[in-house]
Amino acid sequence: LDVTEMLGIVKYEPPIPAELSGKVKGGFPSFLRKTDEERVQNLVKEYEEYKLTSEHQFYMTEKLDGSSATFYMNEGEFGVCSRNLELLETEGNTFWKVARELDLENKFKIKGNICLQGELIGEGIQGNPYKIKGQTVHFFNGFDIDTQTRMTINDFLILLDELELVSVPILDVAFLLPETVEGMVKLAEDKSRLNKLTEREGVVIRSLDNTISFKAISNKFLLSEK
Repeated sequence: LDVTEMLGIVKYEPPIPAELSGKVKGGFPSFLRKTDEERVQNLVKEYEEYKLTSEHQFYMTEKLDGSSATFYMNEGEFGVCSRNLELLETEGNTFWKVARELDLENKFKIKGNICLQGELIGEGIQGNPYKIKGQTVHFFNGFDIDTQTRMTINDFLILLDELELVSVPILDVAFLLPETVEGMVKLAEDKSRLNKLTEREGVVIRSLDNTISFKAISNKFLLSEK
């Protein structure tokens, strides 16, 4: 007796496991920069200066709850890194699997010495709060290896468009800093743009020239994690 239609079952697809450790090639490359924004609560003095500095305009993105990933092309060599380590390509490693699925090595070849950094999300990663199938990466930063500078928001988005890659959700491209740090933290609270049923982890604020960046973590998210 076939009861699949009666039960509303079409096909069961088992979740795709994530392998995030892998074999280490070495430490994080010295010609790149790690991404680890300071929490705004630790920048009270700097925050006041940011508000008063007219030369800096800001934009705001959603901080995704995943695993930090870095992909680079330098002098013809393609590399993949977790937050703190460079990884060898091994069967099943999720960082490399996503890099191959997105064809990053071939896409990067035509762009010179560049680096893109993003958040790896999906099944097997932080409980998959966005309920997506498989794994993918949403990018939040571009880095020019030759000049050792982070890309401006315009250059970054143009590059992603050319490479047919996806950014983290961009919430405001002309963001005005709230009067207080407490106001900034409160603003971090909302639902994720990737899943309206999920509390977002927080937000990241960057200047348009990408010389300033910091994060605000949602208290609602922190409470949901306990």
